[in-house]
Amino acid sequence: MLVTREMDYALRILRALHREGQLSAAAVARQENMQKAITLKLLNRLLAAGIVESRRGVSGGYFLKRPCEELSIYDVFQSIGEPPLLNRCQREGYQCENFPRGGCGVCRELSRIQESLDRELQRMPLSDIF
Repeated sequence: MLVTREMDYALRILRALHREGQLSAAAVARQENMQKAITLKLLNRLLAAGIVESRRGVSGGYFLKRPCEELSIYDVFQSIGEPPLLNRCQREGYQCENFPRGGCGVCRELSRIQESLDRELQRMPLSDIF
């Protein structure tokens, strides 16, 4: 599994909000050493997923809508649209070009491992990590 930069940044954004309560996008970017543009992009995805909220104005900023006690790494990855998959054959509806009717032992084994990985990513709340 490859943890993309976006996945890493989304977790870092939530860590900053968990610690500080409410921050502007610029403050999150500064605190977590990220570019402001990618910070805003991911904040918008997290906003659309209902994980963060925002307030406009002088005392505005972003804050957690869902507490980190209720979120796992798996939830964050799902919210930014990148499920943590071992291989393309774990994508829903994937048709193996080598075994179009199923029966690929490699896909079966990777699917078994994928299920274990998903359980592990869902096991611990973010609050225990941060």
